[in-house]
Amino acid sequence: MERFRRLLTTLAILLVLAPASVISSRAGIDAAMQAQIRAAVARGLDWIGQHPATLQDGGLPDLLDEGVGFLMLSTLSKDPGTRERFDDSFRERMTALGEMPEFAQWAMSGQKRMTDYYHLVLAAHLMRQAGSPTDLQPYITARAQRVLAATPYCDPTKRLTIALFLLKLGEQPGISIDAALTASRIEQIARGRQPALPTVSANPQQRLAASLHLYALLHEIIALTDFGRQPPPAWLDSRLEPLNRFLVEAIAWAGSAGNVDLLSELLLSAQFLDAPLQAVLPDALRQLLAGQQDDGSWGAYETHRPNKLRHAVFTATTALWSYAGVAPNEPNN
Repeated sequence: MERFRRLLTTLAILLVLAPASVISSRAGIDAAMQAQIRAAVARGLDWIGQHPATLQDGGLPDLLDEGVGFLMLSTLSKDPGTRERFDDSFRERMTALGEMPEFAQWAMSGQKRMTDYYHLVLAAHLMRQAGSPTDLQPYITARAQRVLAATPYCDPTKRLTIALFLLKLGEQPGISIDAALTASRIEQIARGRQPALPTVSANPQQRLAASLHLYALLHEIIALTDFGRQPPPAWLDSRLEPLNRFLVEAIAWAGSAGNVDLLSELLLSAQFLDAPLQAVLPDALRQLLAGQQDDGSWGAYETHRPNKLRHAVFTATTALWSYAGVAPNEPNN
């Protein structure tokens, strides 16, 4: 753990000292915002290094999300040296997670929620990507295949994302991918059935329902692009225009709602799809920069997670890192 903290401290220092040309190969962003973004990312990484996820603080889901965070930071890094350092953190976290007896207990336990099956299949995929595949992969995939076959009317996003990550593991999901895509939230948006986003005067239940829908949509994009590491599949080609249009609306809505975690995930997913964000990106970046607190976090937010800070720190830090080289007054494609 001490090695992990030293690694992040080193990265934070390198980011503050790095010239703008290292942060991004795309020109145009003004020097003042470039410096602000570097400083904000460094503060976020410092917070992460000082508050690593543990079984006692965040539990297995946070440990998994921490690995995802470093994977995305690595994927979005333009400098090879920085990319390798983030990749080291990703491999370290996924290897440690796979060796925990608590992970085996989670995988082998009896009754689970669909969310657990999703997280376990995702963990198996990430461990394989990290070069430390779990011996429990056959058991995890078999259980996931059985639950997909037994729950045809369950949440369509969970079914689709589990099936897609099973395919990435080289396993057949046992259900029709075409049917799962047809039932997806992306398909509903493409057919003009996108949900109406609540007004600022909406009650908390309405805002929560909209947020949950958007998080589900983001999980579909993440699974289809493997966290932005693969180009959008051909299936998305005819659906990108309405989907990107809705993402722009959702980014503006999440910003007005003050939901930093959701706003950051929307920005990242829009990056995966090369969505044209020139109308909303400047305000979104300024909001993320202004919302960071002195300790490097973005404060507590509404979440079911035990740790009310960590996930937003990862998503906001990664979103800023992702858009570090996009000029505020230019398209991001």
